[in-house]
Amino acid sequence: MIERRYVVEYVFKKFKEAVWRGFNVRLGMPPEEWRKRYPELSHRWWKVWMAYADAVVVTDDAIWIIEAKIRNPRTAIGQLLDYRERLKVTPEFKQWLNRPIKLLLVIPIPAPEIESLAKNYGIEVDHYLPEWVANYMREVGLL
Repeated sequence: MIERRYVVEYVFKKFKEAVWRGFNVRLGMPPEEWRKRYPELSHRWWKVWMAYADAVVVTDDAIWIIEAKIRNPRTAIGQLLDYRERLKVTPEFKQWLNRPIKLLLVIPIPAPEIESLAKNYGIEVDHYLPEWVANYMREVGLL
């Protein structure tokens, strides 16, 4: 729940002029085998089985896929790369696929090794450390 609040707060501060924004956004399509076996079921029915991004934001000039990590940000690199491919086949985003897809990792404090790795994969990194997150990090021994 901490990271959920963290990403929502960040998105509303950073992307004030968003065309569309969503949180825990399901991405991709169900496996073809499932679609063939149960053709009467709509795409929406399968969403509970699909991967989800912390946030997706559509702006006038891009689609942003965002992962926010307070703990273990390294895992977000693979997730973001996976989500980019899934977003390309997600029907709800078809109307916006003429925009570039940008990947963004939001972390509270600098992590040079992870940031360098992210950069190698075209992932942008932003730092966001509100006081309530700093307090939480101190509480659990991360600061």
